Amino acid sequence: MIKRIAIVSLVFVLFSCSSTKPPLISGVKYDVLTGSDYGGASFQFYEIISEEAEFNILLTDDIIKPYVKKDDIKTCNFILVNMGEKKTAGYSLKVQKVEELDDKIIVTLKEIEPKGNLAQVVTKPCYVIKIKSKKPIEIK
Repeated sequence: MIKRIAIVSLVFVLFSCSSTKPPLISGVKYDVLTGSDYGGASFQFYEIISEEAEFNILLTDDIIKPYVKKDDIKTCNFILVNMGEKKTAGYSLKVQKVEELDDKIIVTLKEIEPKGNLAQVVTKPCYVIKIKSKKPIEIK
């Protein structure tokens, strides 16, 4: 009996810690698959990954691989966001809004600056976001 309660509790904790965000507008869901202070490019840019050839590169990343399936490219688009070179750690990215229109998805992103005194170390934050739609994406 105790073992069963422990398993049910563990399953509840795992599902409550899921990175899936609730739909914000019109039922479009998204996941922030990974975010890191290191591994990005020296300059700011984003890339929308909607083609299988580009997606296959994501499948080779050991951090992202557990969160995607080979068939995801048929139903989802992905956004690679490089925040550029920063002089301290602690920068992050927030998905403020995901809005579905008839012809596209509009994703509004916000860069969050760190608060307080942080180590003076060069970082290159990057994120991968999974948008659960195949409509074209516009980034704001």
